[in-house]
Amino acid sequence: MKLKILGFALLAVCVCAVCCMCGSDSKTPDYEFPDGSDPDPDPQPGDYPAGLTVTEFADDLGGGKQCLGFVAVADLKANPKLRFNAVHLPQQKTPSRIHAEFASANRGTACVTTNAGYWWAGNSLSLLVTGGAVKSIENQTVTRNNQTVYPVRSSFGQMASGGFETHWIYCVLDDGNKPYAFPSALDNDERTNTYMSAPPTSKTPGAALWTPQEAVGGGPMLVREGKNVAVENYWKEVFDGGGIAGTSRQPRTAIGATADGKLILLVCDGRNMRGSAGFTLAELADKLIALGAVDAVNLDGGGSSTMVGSDGKVLNRPSDTGSAEVIVERKISTAVVISEVN
Repeated sequence: MKLKILGFALLAVCVCAVCCMCGSDSKTPDYEFPDGSDPDPDPQPGDYPAGLTVTEFADDLGGGKQCLGFVAVADLKANPKLRFNAVHLPQQKTPSRIHAEFASANRGTACVTTNAGYWWAGNSLSLLVTGGAVKSIENQTVTRNNQTVYPVRSSFGQMASGGFETHWIYCVLDDGNKPYAFPSALDNDERTNTYMSAPPTSKTPGAALWTPQEAVGGGPMLVREGKNVAVENYWKEVFDGGGIAGTSRQPRTAIGATADGKLILLVCDGRNMRGSAGFTLAELADKLIALGAVDAVNLDGGGSSTMVGSDGKVLNRPSDTGSAEVIVERKISTAVVISEVN
């Protein structure tokens, strides 16, 4: 593994989320891609605020393959001015534009921005909660074998106490589409083609109203209580027919938390961008565990996977860029921003 530090102390139906990974809204480049040189060859302490590090990795996958990506780790206890922000976009924007315009929301200065949950036709398909208000619900239906299926998918959130939580979430109809947490993805299993005949409700055993201040949905659950649970939840959260290609190596984005409350954001390249093969979901979970994550959730991937650094430029090479000499960012419906308030 090769590491390169870029900072001092430290970016989502009617059917499913396949098209947010495979389709593209725009081929308009937002800025010129670096010519292969280090975008920050001499990082200075002021590049990222105290408590926030951004690290580039190059992991050997064997067989001559490697995975390249970036990890942001935010210690909100070491620097109380750091914030985890879930961002909902009524109109889609590129991550670099979200980053540049973030200050206008009076939520501090954007330090790192990544894509978040799944989307289709310009609309979020995953849970998004900001300031305690639900902006996008998690109660999609999908069709499998001519049957309507109600997936219970995972989300990552920050509570009023400041602590991070991951849960399987469904926004129940019998309580005004409020998000309810469940102890598992319940009784769906795409591998065995067995599915719940009705959506969960607030009365389903184990259901509990979930009230995060900030939250983003995605799925599947990658890490739970320090264990790699990616494969089993890929099937139970009903993603195989949806195009996220969990067993093959792809560009991916993930979010997680450590036992001592640090926030982790990871973006990896794939599809041979920068020579990177990407990660399977299981490999992604192992990477997060190696970084100290005890809980983690997969977010949207493919061409949406993007991390923007403190200077407002994209650090990785999103796969929509292909062989072009300039970065091509995909417009997204939800984002994660790590910011610092004054």
